[in-house]
Amino acid sequence: LCRGEIPDLNKILDRDDITIMKRAIFSTQRHCLPPVTTHNMIDDGNDPILNTIRRIGLFNNRTDRVKVILHPEFLSSTSPLLPLDYEEFVRGCHLGVFPSYYEPWGYTPGRQQSLPLPSLCQNCTLIYVCELAISMKDTCICIYIVDRRFRSPDESCNQLTQFLYGFCQQSRRQRIIQRNRTERLSDLLDWRYLGR
Repeated sequence: LCRGEIPDLNKILDRDDITIMKRAIFSTQRHCLPPVTTHNMIDDGNDPILNTIRRIGLFNNRTDRVKVILHPEFLSSTSPLLPLDYEEFVRGCHLGVFPSYYEPWGYTPGRQQSLPLPSLCQNCTLIYVCELAISMKDTCICIYIVDRRFRSPDESCNQLTQFLYGFCQQSRRQRIIQRNRTERLSDLLDWRYLGR
């Protein structure tokens, strides 16, 4: 191509290359359902995530509207399966969802803001992020807060479902606007500012 010539396709691939490609195609064809996890799990019968997937019946059928791929490994650019760093992976997502109690200060949703990625979190322990989102409620719609402090678990689940459904109903343009607003908010979560 650099010499201005169209290459002969027969010279690009020889018989061995074609045989390798045919083997690759044949090896990916299956008559069973694809696995839901990328690794063989030790004691998978007691894994809470896999047990929930089984209980709900998310087995990646063709008709399932939700497909599951559990990757039980930290993201790393050296991983042979998903060679992405955390930041690269997050930038490809639409929404960070953190409804659990484990976040004591709210830095993970805050970190999503700095990438920038809208996030959904809960108000039990995410003190700084929730206060920031509440104080900017009129100008910012990039942090969704599920009320787990003053609502019952069923009400919190319904609120979470409504947020996710509403987010999925947004147009591409609305999501871009939301991401731009998230980027403006990210300066407030920068450690240069937080350190003071």
